Amino acid sequence: MNGTKSVRSGGPAAWLLHPAAPYLALALIQLLAHAQFTLGTGDDPMYASVLDSYTLWGFTVQHYYTWSARSLIEAVLILAEALPTVLWRLTDPLAITLCAFLGARILGCEQDARAGWALAGLVLCYDWTAMSTAGWVCTTLVFVWPLTAALAAVQPLVQARRGRPVPRWAWPLCVLAAVYAANMEQLMVGLALCLLAAAGYDLFCRRRPPVFTWVLLAACGANAVYALTCPGTAARAAGEATSWFIDFARRSFLENAQLGIASGMASVVYNRDVLFFMLCAVLAIGVWVRCRNPLLRAMSLSAAGAVLCLGVLGDVFTALFPKLAFFQSAVTKYGVIHTATAWQPKRWLSFLLLLYVLAACVVGLYGAIGHSRRAYFAIAVLCAGFSTRAMLGFSPTVWQSGARTGFFFACACVYCCAQVWGSLAGCRRARLACGACIALGAVWGCVQMIGA
Repeated sequence: MNGTKSVRSGGPAAWLLHPAAPYLALALIQLLAHAQFTLGTGDDPMYASVLDSYTLWGFTVQHYYTWSARSLIEAVLILAEALPTVLWRLTDPLAITLCAFLGARILGCEQDARAGWALAGLVLCYDWTAMSTAGWVCTTLVFVWPLTAALAAVQPLVQARRGRPVPRWAWPLCVLAAVYAANMEQLMVGLALCLLAAAGYDLFCRRRPPVFTWVLLAACGANAVYALTCPGTAARAAGEATSWFIDFARRSFLENAQLGIASGMASVVYNRDVLFFMLCAVLAIGVWVRCRNPLLRAMSLSAAGAVLCLGVLGDVFTALFPKLAFFQSAVTKYGVIHTATAWQPKRWLSFLLLLYVLAACVVGLYGAIGHSRRAYFAIAVLCAGFSTRAMLGFSPTVWQSGARTGFFFACACVYCCAQVWGSLAGCRRARLACGACIALGAVWGCVQMIGA
């Protein structure tokens, strides 16, 4: 009764339970963090000086023939870099917050303050310092801003599934947002896979997919053709292979696929990736509460334990048990399994552990959420997100691009955690346990941003 009275009387609890509160708090934290970021590193100085020597069109044409097919993204990047950096410090936190809110709309929990706090906490669990690896402004405009556009572009589909009309003026804006978002190759692949999964679900249910689904897929397809036929794409790959992976051209499709899977999973299992551990921990809690199958419980717990011992606390456990270091050392430039290591059992053990953790996440989503549409979409998004990271096995810069290339996979982990959170409605203790884990991860993420 006291809690209810506090809420109705306008006490602190009333503010905390307002649907907008978590997003305002997330925006404030990001604004404070962005205010002290060190700018002017990586590629930022180069893009900031482009308009001193070129016209926007001239530079775009030159890069199209020599470097990249990200013509739309780079055009926005050049214009943003030419403006005072204070504008980026103000707008980028808003873009991150808008991503969280649009994600909540897709999940259908934008009016649920508790779900909003969980979502905001999960966003803070991501190691945002990865966005500084090529310069703060450059990296966020290549990864965060296109994601914001993609989430905005799919909102008509969200409205259509809820039976709500979409204003006509919104359609062309969403198409432009989709074209801009899909100009980022990783996001294009992830968005296309999610749209195909949604269309497949509709067809399975003998429903006609919304027309806008095919419009968005056409935007992804057009960007795919543009990227594949871009002369700069081939020129850049050849140059980067010479610099980073001299024998890359001699590798087979299966070798590159193995490299992509190994590098993608090793980056979250054998390195300190707190957000991925949050996913494993939340899945373990969800499976333990909602599923009585002892094998599924053991699978989810063991996967979370492996990520904790070999990744989050890897330095501590390898110091205590030095033999555990072979899991990490088994991952080389060529992945884990290749011609020279095919007969080494420890290589197979390391690779199989990575596959096991990935399988445990997929199966855990089904066990934690249950046999439902939500479980299907959570698994689809997780697989699509992982694909955006695994596709780098087909790039000679698979080991050089840094942690930022796992951004969309991290976003998929946030989505899946939020879906599991939603499935735990009515399980107070389970939500408290999940909330405690997310809060600790968010604190860690905020500490990481201080002084970045």
